[in-house]
Amino acid sequence: MGEFINHQISARRLKFDFSQTPVHWIEGDAYATHIMNVLNIAITQIEHWFCRLANQTLQHVSDPNLIADIKGFIAQEGAHAMAHQGAEHYFKMHNIEIQDYKIFLDWAFKNALSDQPFGLKLPTAQLQKLWLAYRMGMIAVWEHYFCSFGTWVLDAEGLDNADPVMLDILRWHGAEEVEHRTVAYDAFRGLAGDGLSAYVLRQSSAALAFPVMAIGWLGTASYLCHIDPHANAKKYAFKNPIRALKQFHQSSRQNRVPSLDMIFKSLKHWSTLNYHPEHDGDVNKALAYLAKSHAARIAQAG
Repeated sequence: MGEFINHQISARRLKFDFSQTPVHWIEGDAYATHIMNVLNIAITQIEHWFCRLANQTLQHVSDPNLIADIKGFIAQEGAHAMAHQGAEHYFKMHNIEIQDYKIFLDWAFKNALSDQPFGLKLPTAQLQKLWLAYRMGMIAVWEHYFCSFGTWVLDAEGLDNADPVMLDILRWHGAEEVEHRTVAYDAFRGLAGDGLSAYVLRQSSAALAFPVMAIGWLGTASYLCHIDPHANAKKYAFKNPIRALKQFHQSSRQNRVPSLDMIFKSLKHWSTLNYHPEHDGDVNKALAYLAKSHAARIAQAG
């Protein structure tokens, strides 16, 4: 474990200025914009939760390479949370009030997915470790999809004319997801081991993580369209999930959101017995983008 990343993972603490970002920053496309904006309102709480659990996992890991990778992962995820939190200026500027949604997310991660879910204290250290492993399995699932997203977003021609600041934060974030693609999975292995029991636990984690991700992403995009005061967004505030799925597919044909085909191929890949994320994504391409990112160049110059 930990041998698949041949350089030290470290945080790139970048700043992004959204003061000139238009409300529908993907060429006026309100739906595609809010599909991508889900990251801007959800990532802060998600990444903080990732960091808390990864930090707890360290006490169960002895491999020095994996320990270093987990610490680098924590640093990068913390930097992602801070960077996307800066996008709150964009929402305020365009009168999109997201505070109620952030309160809901805060409740979900501090209650339903906390160390004591809904206030229930797990009675034994063994159960506590199993619950930690289950949640790290969820993180590994989401990191698998974030790596797929990062692979897609680096090449997504449908986004090339989007607002350059929003595009930069998406591609920077996506590139780092490719870079640290193995860490959450190997951290899960550090807790659960290998073999059939670990495989069953991994798939049971996916059984919750995948629908939460899929329903949450589509539902949150519809919610953003609902609270967006601009008329061209309101028509995408779908209550019918089939209509939302059809619109997502239509946007994917313009290469402005990931394709459903990519999503289900990733699910199939995850379900294999010998899965490991070492071959996911193109790390050299990710590192090349991280070297040329506009925000990264500004940080280096500073």
